[in-house]
Amino acid sequence: MMRPQWYKLDNVGKFYAAQAGSTAQTVFRFSATMTEPVDPAILQTALVRALYQFPGFNVQLRSGLFWHYLETADEISPVAPENEPVCFGLHADVNSALYRISYFDTRINVEVSHMISDGRGTLAFFKTLLRAYVEERYGDRCVIGQRGAEQVRRSEDSYTANYDKKAAGSDKAHKVYRLTGWKNTAEPTFMEYHISASAVHSAAHARGVTVTSLIIAAVMKAIVLTMPSTKHQRAITIGIPVDLRALFESETARNFFGMAYVSLLPADQQKSLDEIASIVQKQLKAATRPEAIKRRMMRMIKLEKNPLIRVAPLFLKDAVLGFADWKSWRDVTTTVSNIGCVSLDEETAPYVKNINVLTSTRGLNFVLCSYGDDLSLGISSVYIRHEIIRQFCEIMRELGITGYININKDNAQVDLQLKQAQLEGALDTHHKNRDVKDGEGALPAKEVRS
Repeated sequence: MMRPQWYKLDNVGKFYAAQAGSTAQTVFRFSATMTEPVDPAILQTALVRALYQFPGFNVQLRSGLFWHYLETADEISPVAPENEPVCFGLHADVNSALYRISYFDTRINVEVSHMISDGRGTLAFFKTLLRAYVEERYGDRCVIGQRGAEQVRRSEDSYTANYDKKAAGSDKAHKVYRLTGWKNTAEPTFMEYHISASAVHSAAHARGVTVTSLIIAAVMKAIVLTMPSTKHQRAITIGIPVDLRALFESETARNFFGMAYVSLLPADQQKSLDEIASIVQKQLKAATRPEAIKRRMMRMIKLEKNPLIRVAPLFLKDAVLGFADWKSWRDVTTTVSNIGCVSLDEETAPYVKNINVLTSTRGLNFVLCSYGDDLSLGISSVYIRHEIIRQFCEIMRELGITGYININKDNAQVDLQLKQAQLEGALDTHHKNRDVKDGEGALPAKEVRS
């Protein structure tokens, strides 16, 4: 019997492996709405073909004395009707697959653990799966290429391959505003906000900024409008994942991204949306310069390669890396990730109506992508009240941009959440009257159901 292939976890994967078995696992979800109801048998065949091209996805987490590692699974997990919550944790035990393929009516869902890949790597796998599905169902089956240099490049640990200890450095930090309010971590709220990509692009172009800068500015403005007055002395800091593949000429399908940060300082919080967008554009340009990205990336790798960490037993490593991950999460107000424009080959595109991306969250996260003229903003929140989201939608409307929202909760769940939000709002008002200020505003029912 052939011995299973094993892989070292990359730098980021080691941080996320510290979440193994917990309820705080980080999971990506890519979804495609097809033109016809999904055929599960064909989807299973397509999965086999996609995993042949991306063997690093069909793995399970193993634990050694000093490090976690990945080992090829004996079998391919079956596709299944969607019956788990969105971005539900993938790792439960040593036999857990670190991906999940599900379907509902016309929708195909691909969920992947951050232990094995990031957004860009998952997108490459997702596109391969969609192409295989369309070929199997509607066209001639293409011959699968042999595993070779391409698969080796996809499995590369590009963090280690490009590590330069001397380039590591730190950035100036500000006192960060952290979101507050009642949370429901057991049943987070997931929304897809669909708007016109061309309308957003036109609005950004008119202001001399990128789409990413405009969306970040709108998020910042929405947060400013909901901040307690006692917190305006803190900076609103947004974390933005930046794909490193082009910078380092990497083709890996594993994790390979760095973080850029932009901050809205207290002195700038009352400025207009256009002024904030200009500030964001300047900061983002500086934060994504190669030397800045390398400095932060090397600092992150340097912790993992610390001699004391390397010789520490696994349980201690998990505690240290888990604390580092928790602290990095605490150092931002929220995150905004732009997957960018998703393009499909001409054979696949006619059968795909839209594409959406979501991620699990411990607070509030935004992920945007565009497909054709549809810009989908995936919003993940553990908070009961959604005033920031309501304000964000209002800002878009003021720009002349309207859309619709899909939500993962039914009417009964929405009604319960509204009652909880109203209770929190009532208590918040009572506390404010006693000079104790906290929380956000409640989201009107019409907004939730739109």
